[in-house]
Amino acid sequence: MAVNALQSNDMYDYFDMIREFEVKKRKFEFDSQTDITFHIPVVLKEISEEQCHQSLTDRLVSLKYSEKVFLSGRDKLCINSSIMQSWFKDPVSKMMNHISSVLKEERMKDVGLIVKVGGFAESPYVQQMIRKELPGKHLLIPGEAGLAVLKGAVMFGHKPDIISSRVIDYTYGRPVVEPYDENKHPADKKINNNGYWEVDHAFLIFVRANEDVPVDSKVTHVTNPNSIHSRIGIYRTKDRDPVFTTDPGCEQLGEIEINRDETIPLEEQKNKTTFMFGDTELHVMCENVKTGKVETLTIDLSQ
Repeated sequence: MAVNALQSNDMYDYFDMIREFEVKKRKFEFDSQTDITFHIPVVLKEISEEQCHQSLTDRLVSLKYSEKVFLSGRDKLCINSSIMQSWFKDPVSKMMNHISSVLKEERMKDVGLIVKVGGFAESPYVQQMIRKELPGKHLLIPGEAGLAVLKGAVMFGHKPDIISSRVIDYTYGRPVVEPYDENKHPADKKINNNGYWEVDHAFLIFVRANEDVPVDSKVTHVTNPNSIHSRIGIYRTKDRDPVFTTDPGCEQLGEIEINRDETIPLEEQKNKTTFMFGDTELHVMCENVKTGKVETLTIDLSQ
């Protein structure tokens, strides 16, 4: 593509063009009927003509865009407002669906104010769409919304304790063996263990998706080991109520291996697993209660 060639060969002109386009995009309004005009580097026209063996004007005609995208003068490209609106349609639609979905949650029932940050927040088109789709909500756009995320990151870097809690995106847990429950588990999942019906790979939940979890909070579960050598997988899923760690959407993040003391009967040993949520990391600690042996694992939650 000509734009890729421009980026490789003339970075200054490329960034100049993109910067101007971004400015025009952010100023575009919801009901605008005015064509958007911005400069394109002369070298971009030359590259396009060399690659396509025809002028840029003829190229636009061949692509049936000439009525809505056309050249003005030597170095200006005009784009019809309907084309600009079509570029906004999909991302704005997805954004509105996400906002509406979040606002339907029980913990959001009293929310009346929406704070929008980032470069997209500066767009009048986006602001007008939010106000149109959510008439009962107040929209707040801070000054320099495009820099708000960066400023927040800098503040957090200097003062990590500025954030006292986080809304967890995923449900976190580990697999366990638990008694078979005909009201909860499919019949084909049950296994006979010394006369007891059980299920393997049951999802033991430590924290659910969309829960507000204070920084440095701890969640602990105590389970009985079923073998001398245990590998404990750490899983996550978007589902708030997963049944098995093998369910679609479940993802294994890591694994802890802990060995039991062979001199102590297995039924006398217990395994204490603790999830500790701190900053952007999940710290997992697995302890053999009888022997005091501890294994740990740290998982980066920002990925």
